[in-house]
Amino acid sequence: MKKITAIIIVLTSLTFVTFAKKDINAWKQENNLENQYQVFKENLNFWNGNYFLNGTQLEDFYGALSDTISGLEQQVSQGLAKIDEQKQELKAKQALIDETQHKLDESKKLQDSITVLGLNINKTVYSTFMYLFILGVLVLAGFIYLLYKRGHKVTRETKKEFEELKAEYEEHKKQALDRYTKINMELHKTRMELQRK
Repeated sequence: MKKITAIIIVLTSLTFVTFAKKDINAWKQENNLENQYQVFKENLNFWNGNYFLNGTQLEDFYGALSDTISGLEQQVSQGLAKIDEQKQELKAKQALIDETQHKLDESKKLQDSITVLGLNINKTVYSTFMYLFILGVLVLAGFIYLLYKRGHKVTRETKKEFEELKAEYEEHKKQALDRYTKINMELHKTRMELQRK
């Protein structure tokens, strides 16, 4: 008995659902296109496997479909316009980044350089030049020192030889003077003896 009651309830509800009046404008309350299509399809008049549409129902659905498509096209064009606008902003920001990078490179270049006689010279090049200059000065000073040392040695030897020569000359002069004096004395003696005679 319970089975029969259940079957009768199911059949009765199917009959009510089948013969329920369909609302052909119910799809207009839906928000998206897929839901509108489902509700539109459910509320079509169906007879023997074929759908029956009246002209206004089809035109209303076509108008809604056109409005949805034009709305989507408008959203796409707005999206494309926004993309173009963002591309322009991106280009402007990239130009700003490039300019900032250029300024940063210039700043690094100035930071890594030193001004000498009004010229900006890289610190590494300046340091290398100065080290080479100092090394050159040291080599030149060493060469001059060696020349001085050699000249000083030659001067000392020459002075020593001069002193020896001077002493020898003085000795020779003294001897010559002694000889001259002796000769003069002998000459004077001889003259005196000749005068006495």
